[in-house]
Amino acid sequence: MRLQLDLEESHQLFTAIIDSLIEDISFAGADGAAIKRWRSESMRTGSEGMKELAARINADIERALTNKTKSAITRPDWK
Repeated sequence: MRLQLDLEESHQLFTAIIDSLIEDISFAGADGAAIKRWRSESMRTGSEGMKELAARINADIERALTNKTKSAITRPDWK
């Protein structure tokens, strides 16, 4: 099986995680503002940082699926 997120999907995942972190953790006013500014300025959908993050997300997904497939193949049925 192959799963790959495109740039927009990676950006939505990133935004959801950052929004959740901002809501769940009490940041001082300046810290929360700095994170939001970084998200909106540096991590736009077409930015180099977002492209690199999307590539890393896809590499991690690929590695996880490969490891899962390997372990399912090598796992003995009798255990």
